[in-house]
Amino acid sequence: MDIKTILQSIQNVVRPQENLQDEVVIKFLQVLENLHTEELSCEEIYIRLDEFVETELQSKDADKITPLIREHLNTCEDCCEEYEALLTVLHNTKEQ
Repeated sequence: MDIKTILQSIQNVVRPQENLQDEVVIKFLQVLENLHTEELSCEEIYIRLDEFVETELQSKDADKITPLIREHLNTCEDCCEEYEALLTVLHNTKEQ
């Protein structure tokens, strides 16, 4: 099944029997393409890092909740070091 067919079937639930034009499909694909280009700066990571670590320590899937933070940590050595230090401190604090 191709994207156009999938989109058509979704649209048929809302407005039955209308055909999607190619330009609509192309626009939709462009939107999907641009979704993943968002990046967070180191400053934004530092602001949200404690929340990310707390989510991990609560056994929640922080990577799925905030995937942009995980992506940044995978590519930025400084932020990753900060993350690991904070994780260690909070993990040791919770054990006491």
